[in-house]
Amino acid sequence: MTAPSRPMLAIAVAALLNVVCMPASMAQNVTIGGTPAQGQATGFSAMFAGDRFENFRHLERFVPTSEMPASANPWDLGVNSNTLTFTGDFMGKPTSLEEFIALSDTSSFLVIKDGEIIYENYSHGDSVDSLHLSFSVAKSFTSALLGIALGEGKIDSLQDPIRKYLPELTSPTFDGVTIEHVLQMSSGVRFTEVYTDPASDINTMTTKVPPLSYLEYINTLGRDKPPGTYNHYASINTQLLGILLVKVAGESMTDYMTSRLWHPLGMQHKGLWTLDGQGIELAMGGLAASARDYARLGLLYLNDGMRGDQRILPQGWVQASVTPDEPHLMPGDNPNSSNVSGYQYQWWTPRDWDNDYLARGIWGQNIYVHPGNRVVIVKLAADQKNFDPRYKLAYIDYLQDLAQSLD
Repeated sequence: MTAPSRPMLAIAVAALLNVVCMPASMAQNVTIGGTPAQGQATGFSAMFAGDRFENFRHLERFVPTSEMPASANPWDLGVNSNTLTFTGDFMGKPTSLEEFIALSDTSSFLVIKDGEIIYENYSHGDSVDSLHLSFSVAKSFTSALLGIALGEGKIDSLQDPIRKYLPELTSPTFDGVTIEHVLQMSSGVRFTEVYTDPASDINTMTTKVPPLSYLEYINTLGRDKPPGTYNHYASINTQLLGILLVKVAGESMTDYMTSRLWHPLGMQHKGLWTLDGQGIELAMGGLAASARDYARLGLLYLNDGMRGDQRILPQGWVQASVTPDEPHLMPGDNPNSSNVSGYQYQWWTPRDWDNDYLARGIWGQNIYVHPGNRVVIVKLAADQKNFDPRYKLAYIDYLQDLAQSLD
């Protein structure tokens, strides 16, 4: 594919291209533009020029970030036993795991079976300690925080109208829209997310935010479908969930996630959130973390929201989050969905669903979980081929085949 002249990602927003001062109360440990040795910040679009692997490891060089410090009580994942060998079909050809990693421009690949790391591979400069921008994998972290807020009573019910908590959401587009509709990408909002189309809403948004805030911008969007009837992936839904979280939590996403998820889950490294010009986290795609820390979220979901005997996610949240429960959310050839993959609460299912699920980012980032075989796979990449739906789906098929082989 030929790279378009405009940023091709859900988080290519103008607030990231024009660094401004932000309120100190919004997030802690704010960094803008890296250190003098790294050069001055040149804006988000510069991240896609030159060595993308290097750039994706250093989000802080390009945009404002906030930091979640590493946990004082890290979850020990042990050492890599390096016992996995695998060859599977990829687009009609037998392909070894090492060949798959190379052809998919993957820089970190991690496989955990029954709680043990059985394969761990780093390339293109990645290491066990390096952070990697997640893009839309961040959506699944945002979903986890919504579940925690629900369990704490900060949200009464997912069936509540989202306006109950955000009365500033005045557009008639959101009449009758519940929090669950937004979680399921079924709000009905008209929003096109074709990254390679300069006229797509995801790209024209960059001309409107700023000067508009995200909430003001969301109020300008029209309605395409009745809420709760059609699954249409639109990252602006997740940004709305982030706005909701900040409102009900009474603190920044960074601070709330640090105390409720990052530290309880025993994250070994710091995490970074991209901030906009007002100091608001980019909930729809701005998180950077290490491969093993992404794996810890997968393990949390594999273990029904528990770390050992400590409950982090509310009882029942995992099952509710990863199990499509409406016709328009089901995988396969679905006339009421714009995807052949299934969807639920900011988690995908493969098209040939085996009760497995995954978080998915546009440049080939994945946290894949197969509960039946007790497998978690983390894949981090800088792969432009992932913009091609044929490759995107084939990559997921390969991960599923790998997990299914570990029975």
